[in-house]
Amino acid sequence: MKVKNLDGFKKEPIISVIVPVYNSESYLKDCLDSIIEQTYENLEIILIDDGSIDDSLSIIQMYAKNDSRIMYDSIKNSGPGFARNKGLDKFTGDFVFFVDADDVLCKDLFELLIKNVSSPSDVAMCKFSKDMKYFGNGDKQIVYQSGSFTDNVKQMYSPGFSSSGPYAKLYGRAIFSTLRFPNIAMYEDAAISLQVLSLAKNVTFFDYIGYYYRFNPESITNTKVSERNFCIFKKTEIVLDFIKKEHPEATKLVHTICLNDNEYVMMESTRIKTDMSKKLFNALFIQNKALVKNLGLRKILYLNKTALYLLLKMMSKVYYNDYLRMTFKKILGV
Repeated sequence: MKVKNLDGFKKEPIISVIVPVYNSESYLKDCLDSIIEQTYENLEIILIDDGSIDDSLSIIQMYAKNDSRIMYDSIKNSGPGFARNKGLDKFTGDFVFFVDADDVLCKDLFELLIKNVSSPSDVAMCKFSKDMKYFGNGDKQIVYQSGSFTDNVKQMYSPGFSSSGPYAKLYGRAIFSTLRFPNIAMYEDAAISLQVLSLAKNVTFFDYIGYYYRFNPESITNTKVSERNFCIFKKTEIVLDFIKKEHPEATKLVHTICLNDNEYVMMESTRIKTDMSKKLFNALFIQNKALVKNLGLRKILYLNKTALYLLLKMMSKVYYNDYLRMTFKKILGV
């Protein structure tokens, strides 16, 4: 289909879809089918196999053979951030969209988003769900557009949007002209999510659950606690340094965001009893006590470490229920 009235583009813009792949054979076909069957067809699909040891690479090669829009590369296992950067080094399109290899898109998602961007510095995003029954819900109307940096951050971290994740967002190519994911094993996406908003000329948010984020127990973010999880401290350092230098007006808001990110990791650490998970929980508890100083009643949670542990352990049992997760986010703020 042709998309008209895109200021600054003389021809139908190309969307470069970057998919890092690691041991995703169980879900990869669903993911790729949802990309190649998009109603907006002017795509450049870049698949980066991140050293998979299952059948993922064979699936990639089969799809590349049957669709000329697909290119791929295979690298040694280096993590999703490195794989995305590899894709960013290769892309030639006007816009970039990241997809995790176990996720699924609504077929009209790109068509909706591309109609509402007009410059290489624009960002458009939809909502996502971790529950398939909500997939495709929403009236596809704009719920918010542009605004100040702080207002855009509040909207991106509001219930339903992917907040720190790179998925469910269409980025103008200028956003990633120099910006790259940091070389850390985990949380690399959250480290730059605010930098993206700072670079954006216009940001548009849609009431449309066009992205299904699959809970994959084999994902590195969902397996046992390891040294990788301690990258959360480097992520927080990157975010706070950026805010201090570029947007000090958003300091309190970003402290809340970092606190929420930390509490998510603490919640995950309660699911498994190991010395490593205990060490991680304790270290984050100490950092959070510093972050929470100016956040009002939130400080009450940090009066008793055992009580907080039990609360987060309870939350871990219901977190992947969309309704309950959104309720908790509203209670905690952002």
